[in-house]
Formats: sequence, structure tokens, C-alpha cells
Amino acid sequence: IIHVNNAIEELDKSINIFIERLREWYSLHFPEMDRVIEDHELYAKLIEKFGDRKNVDDKRLNQFKEKSFGMDFKEEDIEVVKLFSVDISRLYELRKKFSAYLSKLLKEVAPNFSALAGDTVASKLISKAGGLERLSRMPSSTIQLLGSEKALFRFLKSRGKSKSPKFGLIYNHPMIQNAPREKQGKIARLLAAKLAIAARVDYYSKEYKAEKMKKELEAKVKEILFSKEK
Repeated sequence: IIHVNNAIEELDKSINIFIERLREWYSLHFPEMDRVIEDHELYAKLIEKFGDRKNVDDKRLNQFKEKSFGMDFKEEDIEVVKLFSVDISRLYELRKKFSAYLSKLLKEVAPNFSALAGDTVASKLISKAGGLERLSRMPSSTIQLLGSEKALFRFLKSRGKSKSPKFGLIYNHPMIQNAPREKQGKIARLLAAKLAIAARVDYYSKEYKAEKMKKELEAKVKEILFSKEK
């Protein structure tokens, strides 16, 4: 899980760098497409498929291709930028395969934990902890703050003058993301407590209890959301 998660993170970094370069490059030829097509993967696939802007056949772009403010590219320029877009598309496909493989691994190794945390948060927490065994030994307060080491260090160094972090990687969980800001800390504590139990169940007993735990978690989160206390 750790190696696959790290590979996905490295792929994401590479894709972000390459797609930014592709957009800057192709925008010299067809700047209007950069504004219209927000999806990065689709952007690369359109270049791979059509190359020259004059060949583009997309209802969102057809009105711009004949009156584009971009410069003309030579045939060799088009071929090179197409090769670049092909490689970027391959990276996207590789990421999808890695993600599917990671999801399969999580269901086998940490079914309860991944069901509660979601594949992305689960894989990042397990990787950050150094494996499921170490994670299963951690108190919920540590799980809650995993990934916030820099913020925690700043808080300790300032001797309480800066704000203490309320969460680390679990902040990306939908239950926290979708909650009002003043209730996020309380939900983070609740979620971390459930995740700590799920990690122990996965490592020690292997019994599947995710559905029951999810219902309990959702019920308590609703209580927090609808309570008048902050």
C-alpha cells in the first residue's frame, strides 16, 4: 500500500508539471482552448487526437479555431506537442490502474479502515504511519494529527502563540470538508476515534464491521451538525 500510494503521489506531481507545460506550449498555438477546456486529461487527449487547431472538431471549440489569436505551428511542432500529449495521457491511464490496484489492496488489507476513511485518505494515513501495524497502535489523537507535523512543530516552537492544528490528512475526508468550519474539529475527533478502532479491527481480528461502524459514525456526525453547540 505504501509503495503504491507513493507512486500515485509522484505520478500526480509529474502530471501536474507536464500538463502545465503542455498548456503553456499549446496555448501559443490555440490560446482559446486553454480557457474553454478545464479538464486536464481531456485537454491532452484533444491535442493527441487533432494536433493542429484547424483539425479540432469539438462543439465547444469549433467557433474559435478559425479566428484564433494563436500563432501557426509547423508540422514538426505539431508532431512534437502531440507526442508530449500522448505521454501525458499514458500517465493518466497509469494513475487509473494504480488507483484501482490500490483500492483492491485496501479492501484486502484494511477493509474496515478504507470503508470509513475512503481509499485516498486511508492510503495516505497508512503510508504516513508506516503501515497498518503501526497505525493500529496509534491513539486516535495521533491519527487525527497525522500529516500536520509542520503545523504542530510551529505551535510547539511558538509556545502556544500560534494555533494548534485540529487535523492533518483526515481533513480531506468528506465529512470534515462538508461540515461548517466551527464543527470540523469535533467531527475530526470523532472520525479519528472510529478510524483508530477500524485499524485495530483490521490488523488484529480481521472481522468486517464497516457497515455498522459507518452507521454509528454517520449518526453521531448528524448529532454534531444539528446540535447548537459549537
